[in-house]
Amino acid sequence: MLDINITTAAIETAAANTTTENVTSYYGTAGADAGNVRYDPFAPGQVSAAQGLGDIETIKPRSRDQYVALFKKTEERTARATLQMCRVVYEAHQSLEEHDFADFCAAVGYKDDSSVIRKFCAIGKLQPRLVNHAAFMPPEWTKIYMLTQMPAQFFESYVNDGTDFRGLTGKQLKALVDATRPQVKHLSLLLPKDKDSNNFVFAKLLFDKTFVDAYDWRAVKKALAEIESRLPIKVQFVAAAEQAYKNTVTHRYTQAKQNAKDVEFRARCS
Repeated sequence: MLDINITTAAIETAAANTTTENVTSYYGTAGADAGNVRYDPFAPGQVSAAQGLGDIETIKPRSRDQYVALFKKTEERTARATLQMCRVVYEAHQSLEEHDFADFCAAVGYKDDSSVIRKFCAIGKLQPRLVNHAAFMPPEWTKIYMLTQMPAQFFESYVNDGTDFRGLTGKQLKALVDATRPQVKHLSLLLPKDKDSNNFVFAKLLFDKTFVDAYDWRAVKKALAEIESRLPIKVQFVAAAEQAYKNTVTHRYTQAKQNAKDVEFRARCS
């Protein structure tokens, strides 16, 4: 919470100070007070905490190899913590009622239907297996999720070969995972293209009845128009079909008109 209690003496001191030197926006003493450093929003020439606060503890010197070992051990603990966090989400998803799980997600800052929660659950489900290899796992959950998309036999093979996933970038991990998947051609490479519209052709529409009247045509056109509005497809009737539809409509109109004349004539005669 911002501390806005400024004493008269502090204000007078600030006014008297005409130098352009930066003044830290933090005040307090290291040691016992280090956890209660307060922020003065009115301090002139404010600087960041990184610049304004010095080291609180004395650093114990270590060798390079010791620092490397300490860093890797801490990184492993971070990976274990990430795996455990995802396991908590997975267990909550499995145990709680739907509304309780939604409240749980909201309490931890996520939506229950978000892709992040879905990925947390995917990692958490495999946590008992992945935690055995935490020493070689990256600490970022996004990278760990990539590894969960790898077939189990390939993952175990990489682990047995001593593969260290920690130093791989996201792009490198994706390439590694993609290499374990069967080669599947994109659908666009397998479909023929319409020479006029340059769109992909994927279906052929046929009537399964020998006689088609105007009502059938109208029902089909209406249903296909609804499909077009909901899906990224375009229905194109061949010219012969369009002409047949017009002929059917014209024939039905002529027939209805003729029937109406006959009815009117008989009514007048009677």
